[in-house]
Amino acid sequence: MIEVRRAGIGDVEAVREIGLKTWPVAYGGLASEEFVVDGLAQWWSPEVVERGIRNGITLVAAEGDRLVGMVGLGREGDSWVMWKLYVLPDHQGQGIGRALLDAAVAALPEGTPELLLDVLVANEKAVGFYRAYGFGNPARTPDRDLGDELMWMSLDLQRA
Repeated sequence: MIEVRRAGIGDVEAVREIGLKTWPVAYGGLASEEFVVDGLAQWWSPEVVERGIRNGITLVAAEGDRLVGMVGLGREGDSWVMWKLYVLPDHQGQGIGRALLDAAVAALPEGTPELLLDVLVANEKAVGFYRAYGFGNPARTPDRDLGDELMWMSLDLQRA
């Protein structure tokens, strides 16, 4: 049985472990080894994970005492952005990602108009998952150039 709950500071290492195990699988063959190594160092350090738990919304999916997935949201300008949504490879395809995304949307402040995310264009599996959930092209995005490898997607929460 999977339980989705708010992450606490005591979850930092387990959340990091999800990233360290999932990133190489998620981006293997889609991005350079340098992208994976740099991303792990930049986005999955203990300090960054702890900051996300303290300052944003980080939810975890637990199977008993083991964390098997996580989602992290934060602010960029006046927008809410989903920075991370990862499920351990051996737990994918069981509805955990959708449960985390449902809980993330529910955890946003009331009246939030949309949820943004950026995704690797080449990651067709992730893009398909988000489109099936209802994400589409955003009407507006934060003022940050993603380059050619990443794209913004948006979930209209006024319709959802």
